[in-house]
Amino acid sequence: MMEWLFMDIGSTLVDEEQCDKYRIKETLKQEKAPSRDEFVSRMNFYATQNKDAYKCTLKEFGLNKVKWNCDYEKLYEGTYEVLELLHQRFKLGIIANQVLGTEKRLYNLGIRCFFDLIVTSAEEKISKPDLKIYNIALNRANCSPSNAYMIGDRLDNDITPAIKIVMKTIWVKQGWGGMGSLDELPKKPDVIISNFTDIINYI
Repeated sequence: MMEWLFMDIGSTLVDEEQCDKYRIKETLKQEKAPSRDEFVSRMNFYATQNKDAYKCTLKEFGLNKVKWNCDYEKLYEGTYEVLELLHQRFKLGIIANQVLGTEKRLYNLGIRCFFDLIVTSAEEKISKPDLKIYNIALNRANCSPSNAYMIGDRLDNDITPAIKIVMKTIWVKQGWGGMGSLDELPKKPDVIISNFTDIINYI
């Protein structure tokens, strides 16, 4: 029986488009930076290879990482209402690569009340796709992998690790992660949706 729904945050629940625009703009202020079109084109390429688009593009051009600005984060439209419905039927958890302060940001976004468990990379000192962070979450939830879904936008960080430990998976094709390719996956996601709010039609 399905008991838990675990979720990523960025580009799954939270629309990061303005955050990305700000970070790219600040990144391109560096000396020897390419044009914006060239930088974004390479990000697109790496995204289709199931890689971290920003980090790989930084490395290619020899640029320094710009700190993430959480001030531009916002919920995707309809996310609050869908979480409210899901929380009536399941326990909800977070498994995410995030900077410190995730719980406070979820409070500020108005959705902390829906989550029974929050496991993030900054607090645990372990990042996805390391399976350890998934096992930490499942152990704390006292839930077997077969009784849990992992929901996220990144095939490399969210879907592939969850498949390896036999969780059910839902790929949300939003943000850069939504440009990924299924060709290299050991198994296809159980559900593929274009918007987080579509999840209500499958669960």
